[in-house]
Amino acid sequence: MNKKLKNLFAEYIDYCNYTKGLRPQTVLSYKEAFKHFSNLMPDVETPRSINIENMNYFFKKLQTRKRIVGKGEERIGVKASTVFTYWSRLNSFFSWLENNNYIEKNPLPKMRPAQPQYNDKKSLSKAELQKILVAIDLHSTNPFLLKRDKVIVYLLFYCGLRKGELASLRVSDIDFIRGAITIRGATSKSKKDRLLPLNPVLEMHLKDYISERNKKNYKTEYLLASNNCDKQLTFHGLKHWVKKFVELSGVKFHLHQFRHTFACGLAADGIGSYKLQKLMGHTDLRMTDRYLRSMGVEDFRDEVNRLCIDNLV
Repeated sequence: MNKKLKNLFAEYIDYCNYTKGLRPQTVLSYKEAFKHFSNLMPDVETPRSINIENMNYFFKKLQTRKRIVGKGEERIGVKASTVFTYWSRLNSFFSWLENNNYIEKNPLPKMRPAQPQYNDKKSLSKAELQKILVAIDLHSTNPFLLKRDKVIVYLLFYCGLRKGELASLRVSDIDFIRGAITIRGATSKSKKDRLLPLNPVLEMHLKDYISERNKKNYKTEYLLASNNCDKQLTFHGLKHWVKKFVELSGVKFHLHQFRHTFACGLAADGIGSYKLQKLMGHTDLRMTDRYLRSMGVEDFRDEVNRLCIDNLV
């Protein structure tokens, strides 16, 4: 039996969807990685072609090819974190091939790239957040967009939501009586429901937005709706939203940076690690710690300045 790799990948995706029950966004990332691998390595059509030599060549092409980004800007290669992502996604597929006896040995565990070092600043500053909000104020073309786009910022900042959690929020997930927002396990990496306190500023903007949304007589169950039709604001719509306000605000950001900002802001305010872990929806405290790596010396200055020998027991 010598099945085509693309057919085996389709079986693997079924396994991810129906046996493992992975999130749609995770499955999509596997699909994108395999599609890119197939484009760069068109001759690797069967499992027997998966070997160290071909995989070395793939990673070489990935890091040396020319590509066009943004407004015609030419770049060579990709970031170390991107290389690691491709390795991780393909390693999962190849391990499945090995476990099901389609290949004798997965070559990727011996080719693990160095874990990328994250020295760049992940959280947004107060000035950057204000620039994004000002851009929304100045460039919104109608009251619905003004209020929806502000709610997007405040949901991200006050709840630390993942992109999938944000897009999948339903109107019924907002409980103004209890002052809480339910993040459903079906939309979360942890696969567990979690309840988040409703910040007063966020509550005010949510009520304002929902009131404006009701004027459109929208029936969609999803909280964030399109401006043009009675449908959910999709991942593609959110991607367009980011691109738009990166250009209008002059702040280079992505949605996940708000999650880092949420975590770092609470940590700087003195929240305990266990509480932060629960709010973030992490099953492992080490995941929470990763979000705090961008905290700088100024985030700890007040605490260090409060140290005093006289206060020691």
